[in-house]
Amino acid sequence: MKTISLESTPVAKTSSFKSLLALFFQWLGAFVGFIASMIIADMLSPLPAFIVQEIPESGFMPQGAAMLFNGAVSATIMLWAARRSSLRGFALFRQLFVLLFGAQIVQTQIETGYFISAFPLLHGNFELYRIILRGAISSALFVLLLVWITGGFSRRQRASANFTVEADKAIKVGAWLAGIYFVLYLLFGYYVAWQSQELRLFYGGPAQLNSFSDQILTTLMSKPEMPFFQYARGFVWILCLIPLFKGFTGGRIELVALSTFAFALLPTAQLAFANPLMPAEISLYHFWETSISTGIFGALCAWFVPTQIGGH
Repeated sequence: MKTISLESTPVAKTSSFKSLLALFFQWLGAFVGFIASMIIADMLSPLPAFIVQEIPESGFMPQGAAMLFNGAVSATIMLWAARRSSLRGFALFRQLFVLLFGAQIVQTQIETGYFISAFPLLHGNFELYRIILRGAISSALFVLLLVWITGGFSRRQRASANFTVEADKAIKVGAWLAGIYFVLYLLFGYYVAWQSQELRLFYGGPAQLNSFSDQILTTLMSKPEMPFFQYARGFVWILCLIPLFKGFTGGRIELVALSTFAFALLPTAQLAFANPLMPAEISLYHFWETSISTGIFGALCAWFVPTQIGGH
């Protein structure tokens, strides 16, 4: 018995080392692939000259650091999701694409479109749609690579899903979760983003900070449809996660952690880039506002929406 134990230990260590090495190379491939997918998308649909000339030297991070930050964030989160998925082939591609494109592009650009009056460079043209197109191209290329490097196109058996999403439960839970999203949006919008005078002036607000209640009333008077709009966005956030929930092979706590980081960083990491639409200080305030609020919302969605198979 002792001989077997002594001989099996190096084998186990070697296997563990090989697994870590394989994970590292998968992550490195995803990291490089994400950056390459952005470059290819920009080549296929380049920014017009009138926007390029307005790009500042850096955002709240230098350009190189912002590129590394975005690559690391997207590679880590999306590789995590891909490796923990029970799906293969097109089903895996669809699952990852919905998460990445939905959280990183669709939800952020819906918000841009809603507040488009603050962005003169997007007036009278189709640049907002081109931003979405570039995001669709880069997301599709990156996800295709992820499916390949994680063996999604092979016939090898993958682990079984530990969660499912029941339609009735998802609708009932989503009805109040979307309301929670709206509350988080208001709270972090005011107590984080709205504390910046530069941000207030950028969006046509007052130079002097008014009270929370006064600001809410002012906003509702100028945009009475805003509660309905943000409530609907709460549902869209949930839809971005449902494919992930239905194929997840890990445990509940891991799913909560993945959903938290996905919603906290996928929509916000791109704010680190030099942005011709808003100054770096405003991007930074939006980064903290959105990463905290949507991160909390992602955790709540993962805790309440999916049903554990065989659990209670």
